[in-house]
Amino acid sequence: MVGILARNVSCSKATRQAKAHIVELVGPAGAGKTTLAHALRARNEKVLLAADLELRRTDHMPIFFGNAPSLLPVLLRRCRDSRWFTWDEIKAMVYLKSWSRVLRQQTMYNDTVVILDHGPVFKLATLHAFGPARLKSPSLEKWWHSIFQQWAFTLDMIIWLDASDTNIVARINTRGQRHAMKGRSEQETSEFLALYRTSYEQILAKFVACGGPKPLRFDTTYASSQQIADELLITCKLT
Repeated sequence: MVGILARNVSCSKATRQAKAHIVELVGPAGAGKTTLAHALRARNEKVLLAADLELRRTDHMPIFFGNAPSLLPVLLRRCRDSRWFTWDEIKAMVYLKSWSRVLRQQTMYNDTVVILDHGPVFKLATLHAFGPARLKSPSLEKWWHSIFQQWAFTLDMIIWLDASDTNIVARINTRGQRHAMKGRSEQETSEFLALYRTSYEQILAKFVACGGPKPLRFDTTYASSQQIADELLITCKLT
């Protein structure tokens, strides 16, 4: 497989037999997720880029306000040495609670493939690495496990993209989007990436333990998004 990170990794038996409908692209910023998503979209009109939960959209507001109250026991749990949740973290938790149902409904009766960029693996890894300490409380293990089970059932495929630190740093610093590490030293960025990758690996291991798909791994230092898109179309029933 072109640019694969781990040897002997291929599409699972289940993926080869049944077409993947809900696919998440994961990896650090600058790894090429958005570029790959657009490359896949350009190759087949049935590939759709999934929307995120946005309160500016009137059709998303009922989803948010209908599910936010169920998170109150988690949000209000006392933790003496922990900061409060940010607004983005609360939105991420509502997404994790509710969005799998939205995606399943979207793909249930048609032949589309929905590509997620900042999907559940990204949100879980971010909460795990940078969220408030209260999220690591043993009393919340049941909440974490329920989210893992829910999304392990929902995701048909996880595609992990990564690149060398040198390439990631260059891409972050030259693109227009804001990033916490933009303009920082290479050492600072490497430490940030190491923390992020560790969090991702822990989250991905939980997904696999809950019966979710094993990630397909590509190194975009050596393989372009176009090459990876072609490889996925040939090897897996992605479209």
